Amino acid sequence: MHTATIRQSRRLTRYAAALLLLPILGLSADAVAGKWTVTPDITLKETYDDNAFLVATPIEGTYITEIMPGIHVAGSGGRFRANVDYRADGIIYSNNSSENRIANFLNASATLEAIEKFFYIDAFGYIDQTYLSPFGARPANVTTITPNRTESRTYGISPYVQGNAGNAFTYQLRYRYAWYETNNSALPYTQTDEWIGRAQSPIGLFGWGLDYDRSNISYNKYNIGDQFSTLYRATLYYQPDPTLRLNVDGGWEENNYFALETRSNSIYGGGFSWKPSPLTSADYQYEMRYFGPSHNARLEHRTRLSVWTLSYSRDVTTQQQSLLTLPPGNTAALLDAIFTSSIPDPVERQAAVQQFLQTRGIPAFISSPVSFYTLRPFLQERGEASVGLLGKQTSVIFNAFGSKTEAFAAACPSGVPDAACPAQGAPLWQSGFGVRADRRVTGTTTLGAGATRTYAHQDEPIVAKSRNDFYNVNLNRALSPKSNIFAGFGYTKFVSEAPTVSSAQSRSIFAGLYHRF
Repeated sequence: MHTATIRQSRRLTRYAAALLLLPILGLSADAVAGKWTVTPDITLKETYDDNAFLVATPIEGTYITEIMPGIHVAGSGGRFRANVDYRADGIIYSNNSSENRIANFLNASATLEAIEKFFYIDAFGYIDQTYLSPFGARPANVTTITPNRTESRTYGISPYVQGNAGNAFTYQLRYRYAWYETNNSALPYTQTDEWIGRAQSPIGLFGWGLDYDRSNISYNKYNIGDQFSTLYRATLYYQPDPTLRLNVDGGWEENNYFALETRSNSIYGGGFSWKPSPLTSADYQYEMRYFGPSHNARLEHRTRLSVWTLSYSRDVTTQQQSLLTLPPGNTAALLDAIFTSSIPDPVERQAAVQQFLQTRGIPAFISSPVSFYTLRPFLQERGEASVGLLGKQTSVIFNAFGSKTEAFAAACPSGVPDAACPAQGAPLWQSGFGVRADRRVTGTTTLGAGATRTYAHQDEPIVAKSRNDFYNVNLNRALSPKSNIFAGFGYTKFVSEAPTVSSAQSRSIFAGLYHRF
C-alpha cells in the first residue's frame, strides 16, 4: 500500500470508532446502567541502574525517574460492557535525556449490543512493549534500553449478528477488522480483514456445527503480497454424558502461506471435552491440516487455594495472532481461577486480582514473552505448565514452557530488510521458566522474590543462541487501603553466542510509591 492507502486506513479507523460511539450515545441510561468501577492510580518510582544500556562496555550508571499514571474501567450495563486498563510510563534518564520517552500499555475490550439480541459490535485495543528478535536482549525492566524493543499497537473492531433459527440452530456472522503498527519506521503497517461464520444445533445426544473463516493480511511496505486463508468445516457432536462431549470434523481449506503459492486440501479430525467436576476440565482437539497434524490440548484442575494447568498446541499462526497470545506465566489468570469459588462475580473478582498483584508487587506475567516480529505466517508447537499456590501468608507461582517455530518460507520476501524478518532458516527453539514467591511478614508488609530465564536457539543459517535472565527481590508495605510504598533490587543478564551481539549485565535498585484514587 502507498501513503494514500495508509491515510485511507487511518480514516477507516476513525470511522470504526465513530461506528462504535454512535450507538452508545443513542442508548438509554438503563442500557448502560449497571455495576461499573473506575479506578485511576499513579506510581512514582526512582531507580539507579549501573548499566541502563545493557552493553558490554562502556558501562555508565544512570538515575531513572518514572511517573506512571493509569486508569482501570470495568463493568457492564444492560447492553454495554467494557474492560479498559491503560498505563503511561513516563521515563526520564538523568544523563541520557535523548532516551526519555513514554511507554504505553493498554488492554481494552468492549461489547455493544446495538440492536437488542441481534446486532453487536466488539472493539479492542492492545499496546505493549515487545521485541524484534528472539536473539537480542529482552530485559524485563522497561527502563533498560535496548534496540531490540519496539512499541506494538493493535486495534480492531468487529460487528456481528447472532441469533436463533427457532429451536433448530444458533448462528453468528462476524466481520473483524484489525490494524497493527509499531513505533519502528522500518516495520510495515499491517491490516487484517476477516469474515467468520458459525451455525450450531443444540447438543442433546447428538449435534452439529458449521464453520467458515476467510482472512486477508496486507502490508504497506516492501511490495509484500497479501496473505489469505479460507476454511470450511463441518462438525458432528456426540454427548453420551453431561460431563463428556466427543466430536469429529471434516472440511476444506485454501491459503497462500507457502511463498504466496495458493494451495488447498481437505481437513479432518476429532476431539473431546471432559468436565468431571466444576474444578477439573480436560480438552483435546486433533486435526490433519495442510501443514500436518494440528493439536490443541489443555488440562486444568483447581482447588480452593491452588490451580494447576497443562497445555500443548501445534498450529499455524501469524504476527497479529501471536501478539494477542499472552506470554507464559499469566499470574492474573491463575489468581482469577483460584478466586472463582470465593468471588463468583467477574468484575469484583478482577478487582480483587488487581489489588492482590499490586499490594504484593507481583508482575502480571512471570515469564518473558516468546513472540517476535516476523512478516511470514509460521508453524508453532508450544507446551506450557503452570502452578499457582495461595496460602494465608505465602503465595507461589511457577511456570515452565517450550516452543518450536518454523516459518513457511525459508527466506524473507525480496527487498525486506533482515530486521523486519528475523529467525530465517532452520526451526527456532525457545524454552524457559519463571517463578515467583511472596511472603506476608507482617499485616502490612510483603517480601517477594522472582526469577525468570529464557533460552533461544537456532542452528541455521548460522548458529545463534541467547539467554535472558532476570532476578529481583522487592519489599512492599501498605500505608493505607489505597497506598503502598515499595523498594528492591534487580539483576539482569544477557548471554549471546551470536557473532554480532555482545553479552552484558546490569544491576539496579529502586524505590517508589503507588496510590489508587
